[in-house]
Amino acid sequence: MTHEAKTVSEQTRERLLDAAREAFSQHGFQGATVREICRRAEANVAAVNYHFGNKDGLLAEALNFAPLKAMQLANAKADGNPEVRLRLFIRDFMLMLLDETNGSLPCRIMARELADPTPALDKIVREAIAPLHDFLGKLLREIAGGKTGEAELRRCMHSILGQCLYYRHSHPVLQRLHPKLRYDHKKIETIAEHIADFSLAGIGYISGKTCA
Repeated sequence: MTHEAKTVSEQTRERLLDAAREAFSQHGFQGATVREICRRAEANVAAVNYHFGNKDGLLAEALNFAPLKAMQLANAKADGNPEVRLRLFIRDFMLMLLDETNGSLPCRIMARELADPTPALDKIVREAIAPLHDFLGKLLREIAGGKTGEAELRRCMHSILGQCLYYRHSHPVLQRLHPKLRYDHKKIETIAEHIADFSLAGIGYISGKTCA
């Protein structure tokens, strides 16, 4: 194969991945068809089998959680107390989930998988969700200052993630309840600030109750 042909093949592969991430984030694994993905990528239907083996292989390649990992690493290195870092984490995570102009499509795919699991869920748990839980659990331990048990901290973590994911999963409902709702950057930051305020107040109450 010539260098030029390889370049064309690589371009087709990248277009398929970009189209798949969009389709999977919008419609889920089951709802996104190979034909629709290829139409978006301007590629022959046979290209999916050629490059990825099948639709499962395409999903596995499309799930690139590097931005999510980079966000956690940057947060761990950020200046500020753990409360400030939790606020930063919630803001960045919400932007990844909701920002239509600069969000993370793999994170949106992850959110859909939590609501409607497919065979890709094991990979998503292993590569994204488990590391995210570990990271957030350590941050909450810093905030609680060793005053709260592991089970209670785990419930706090689930509450925080549940609030974040609600805005992603319930977007169609919220738009019908509030037709003017738009997730622009300012709105996302306002929602993230509310989740942080609510969560930190809850953690403070639980920590105080544990010590009483």
